[in-house]
Amino acid sequence: MLQGLSAFLRKVRPVMGAFLLAACQGEAEVAAPEAVPVPVIAVEALTIASGSAGGEIRASGLVAYKRETSLSFGAPGEIEVLNADVGDMVKAGQRLATLRRTTTGADAAEAALARQTAEQNFARIEKLHAAGAASQVELDNARLALERARERVGIVAPASGVILQRNAEPGQIVIAAQAVLILGEVNSGIIVKASMTAGEVAQLNVGDAANVNLRGQVLAGRVARIAAKGTQSGVFAVEVQVAQPDGLRSGEVAEVVIAGKATAGAAEFVVPAIALIDARADQGVVFVIDKDGKAKRRPVETGGVSDRGVTILSGLQDGERVITRGASMVRDGDAVSVAAQQ
Repeated sequence: MLQGLSAFLRKVRPVMGAFLLAACQGEAEVAAPEAVPVPVIAVEALTIASGSAGGEIRASGLVAYKRETSLSFGAPGEIEVLNADVGDMVKAGQRLATLRRTTTGADAAEAALARQTAEQNFARIEKLHAAGAASQVELDNARLALERARERVGIVAPASGVILQRNAEPGQIVIAAQAVLILGEVNSGIIVKASMTAGEVAQLNVGDAANVNLRGQVLAGRVARIAAKGTQSGVFAVEVQVAQPDGLRSGEVAEVVIAGKATAGAAEFVVPAIALIDARADQGVVFVIDKDGKAKRRPVETGGVSDRGVTILSGLQDGERVITRGASMVRDGDAVSVAAQQ
């Protein structure tokens, strides 16, 4: 039996060798797969420049009267007369509204007696005060008691101005201190309230000249106030007083342009908000494009947000290209192509 198996193997060995040789030659002839090209991501980029060397500071803001006063009644009741409407010009001391109190007492006779008593007491204290026999505090208390006993109270314009808002109608029941009218006091002047970053306000001083762009007009103004404290978003309120405010309306949007001054210290940059990713408190991340055309992740320190964008306090250098549109689509080391350069 062993002799028969040996004879069989001698016969099939040449056939198996030829088969293995053909298989090896076939493997050698199969071409290696080509490398998959790395995709290049199209982005937009901004070449940044320092804002610490001065230059124009631009910001949008709202036109408003310097003093916009809320007018209300000192007691709850029903409005009987409301003589002012939106847009009306009023004079200081002009009666604008009358209210019938609802807390003078349910009994009309009792309320009338209380008013008479308060009037008599006030007249007596007033005479004593004029003679030096009553103090100013006693006179003030008597006047307050008289006001509280009166059935009707009114709203009187504290200054000349224009009615900006009307929040109630005759016959309406209102509570004490509820805003009925909003008065823009014309003598207070008109301002533009804008928001600026810490780096921008560092270049300003109260009294600096400014231009206000509105409806195709360029109006002269000056910086009237710079907030001493910023908001939670890191911006500061800046008020620009308009020199000749004729024709301006409260609530309009205007642009202020101010010539900033050079400041000492580290350079600051402003980038669009879409360039910032992973923002947390005063920290964030942007992507810059290196010399090889690849996106590089860069941690930065932020200093507030304004209508111009996000202020970057540290982490960037002059002339670097920061990815704006498309920043959320790239990863560290990705190859990018700049579709639009700003």
